[in-house]
Amino acid sequence: MKHPINLGLVTLLFSSSALAVDVAGLIEKPDPAHGKAPNYRLTGDTTFDWRMGPVPGDIDLNGHTLTMETGGGNITVFHGAITGKGALLWLGGGQDRWQTTPSVLTGAKPKGVAAFAGALLVLGGGSNQAIVQLNASDQIDDACRVRITGNHEGRIWTQGHGETVGPLDLQSHGSIDLGNGECTLTFADSSGEKWNAAKTLTIDHWTEGKDKVVFKGGKAGLTPQQVARIGFADPSGRDAGLYRAVLNADGQLVPDQRVEAVKPPFDVSDAAKEMRRAIYEVNGREKLTNANNPLRDGTSISFFGDSLTWQNVFIFRIEQAIKTGAATKALKVALHNHGINGGGVLAVRDGADKAAYVDARNQDGPQAPFAEVIRKDKATVAVVLIGINDVWWRNTKPADFEAALRDIAAAAKKNKTALVLATLTTIEEMPDGSNPKDKACDAFAELTRKVAKETGTTLVDLRDVVKAYLQNHNAKLRVDGSLVMSKSGILTYDGVHPNDAGNDLLADHLTAGIDRALRGEQTPGK
Repeated sequence: MKHPINLGLVTLLFSSSALAVDVAGLIEKPDPAHGKAPNYRLTGDTTFDWRMGPVPGDIDLNGHTLTMETGGGNITVFHGAITGKGALLWLGGGQDRWQTTPSVLTGAKPKGVAAFAGALLVLGGGSNQAIVQLNASDQIDDACRVRITGNHEGRIWTQGHGETVGPLDLQSHGSIDLGNGECTLTFADSSGEKWNAAKTLTIDHWTEGKDKVVFKGGKAGLTPQQVARIGFADPSGRDAGLYRAVLNADGQLVPDQRVEAVKPPFDVSDAAKEMRRAIYEVNGREKLTNANNPLRDGTSISFFGDSLTWQNVFIFRIEQAIKTGAATKALKVALHNHGINGGGVLAVRDGADKAAYVDARNQDGPQAPFAEVIRKDKATVAVVLIGINDVWWRNTKPADFEAALRDIAAAAKKNKTALVLATLTTIEEMPDGSNPKDKACDAFAELTRKVAKETGTTLVDLRDVVKAYLQNHNAKLRVDGSLVMSKSGILTYDGVHPNDAGNDLLADHLTAGIDRALRGEQTPGK
């Protein structure tokens, strides 16, 4: 199951508490003597933002619109039920363009009490994904219209819970994640809704015989044009892929024929995906720590690079693999981080007066030239991953980049240090060659390959690895045959710096390179 990113979730949570507090906005508190009256009643359209904090009481929409502007990556907790006719506009992320954390609306209510009793639930707006997440069945009023809109995909995540709602209005790309379990999600007849004909709806985690997505009204519950915009991703009992939907006489959507990409920018066939998988699926950490590993007591490994190295994430993961490996945990192996935040190849070769990783407490220190550092470290192996800043903003001349790499290789040879040269990764993650710096990245990667080949140096071709991974994971097929791709969020959190998956990829491929270097194996250049 694909879960929301677990980093600072924006959460709108419903439970059964009934405390009264003062809150911002056009809200009045009813007389507590009225017994079951809600704690708050809107007297006009009202917007809460992320500074709102927890809201303990119930809220009566009173015919108005309550807008929740999360701001991206913040937590807002609603402890009461939202009742009354009106609308809830759930904005997933506000204007925070750098925040990739999706927003989550969760529902959990006592039996017989609607967590949301409004007439309209709107998912969309802002710069991030908005999600309705159900923690129990029957959370939303059965007549509530659900509108998916905004710049980013809206998502209904049932977590296997059943729900009945009003008609579905699709104005932007959306998805329904049925989760695990046995789920029936029922919409009212939606044939009268004017969907955006350019948008699509994808149903995830559908299991035949267990899950149902139903539109009341039978085959008339949706128009043929609406049905044509709906697809099933990897439905059970089928080969992996996206399938067109058909609407049965009972109003249930089921998968039909597989969707094929229309004029894709690269080969998206199953055979091509398998070939690319072989490029990036490498168990480097396992290989470096198994019984036949080349590590010995006193092995010293020095890592050089820019902020990707300086962040110390993939190095830490390599270190942990060595410390916990059955065949390596007793060995004294030293790993040294010499990443320079913002560094380029000249800073690696010649040293830097600041921004270098010294240790966990000092990450803004000076660093000596490469030749001096590997002598001091008594480096058995040196790993150099560099090039992003040279392309991105340092404007390093190609000839200077190549010359510096050759000087680094010569210094390593003179010190009898095995060298691993890694090609740069990526600046933005579009896998079709459309990133603004792609041509320059390709050219600098080719220079690294050339130097590695001509100096007999072990090469780790991360540029090819990242391309292969992104083409397999960053090209979502939609039911109209188009592919949607993201500039970040697959291997990086900002288009450059690795996220969890990106650091795992770096750790495995760089350890595979270390293993080859210690064995004296060179990866052929291209």
